Amino acid sequence: MTIYFYNFILGCSKCHKGFPRIALPNGKQKGNFSGFDRTQWTARDPLTHREHALRSTRANSAAEKRRAEASGVRWTELLCLDYFDPIQHHNIDTMHCFWLGIAKHMTKHFFQSGILSNQNLQSIQEKMNTVRVPSTVGRIPYKIASGFSAFTADQWKNWTLIYSSVVLKGTLPREDYQVWMMFVKAAVFFSKKIVTVEEVNLADRLMVQFCQAVERRYGEAFCTPNMHMACHVAELIRKFGGIHGHWCFSFER
Repeated sequence: MTIYFYNFILGCSKCHKGFPRIALPNGKQKGNFSGFDRTQWTARDPLTHREHALRSTRANSAAEKRRAEASGVRWTELLCLDYFDPIQHHNIDTMHCFWLGIAKHMTKHFFQSGILSNQNLQSIQEKMNTVRVPSTVGRIPYKIASGFSAFTADQWKNWTLIYSSVVLKGTLPREDYQVWMMFVKAAVFFSKKIVTVEEVNLADRLMVQFCQAVERRYGEAFCTPNMHMACHVAELIRKFGGIHGHWCFSFER
């Protein structure tokens, strides 16, 4: 049942959004994970999912198996359980999707692309050193000036939710800052321990707007699988509750 985005055109485990291959300037190819008009996304259904998975188990050759798996479905023994819904009964880990995925991808891009310079790194570090936070938050180590080396998921979370909106203001170009803040605001609402339906809906709209803004400003090739999956997070919160109850931080610790 595991979906591998980089191998399948239909690579989302929640919907049938297609991710065709696109050519990069270096001659290589990657999946095109852009396209955030959710009116064009068709939800997967468990019955069809099971049918496609069974088809792959009946393949008589590797080529036939690859054709059967073109729908983005692979067999798992969990599908033998009648009560198991392969579409609804699995979650998206926001620890990897938000912090080790989108936050890291965006922040690294700001510096590696030259939007921010090494001098900006030192300035950001100096600003952060003046920020005082509660002891329960934990501090970000002195690694900003060295390019965010070896940041943990928890440090990426703190950077995004607490520090970045303050230290990047006036340093990051205005257009890039506005794009980044859409993600920050969405992540703030999604990360609340007690979150209302209205806040989830607002965060969902902000996340989609962020992904659309990223596509417009940085191009289709810049979009990642995590950005697509982030647009499914709100529906999972409505089913399973706040992300503190099912993200992977407890397992990592």
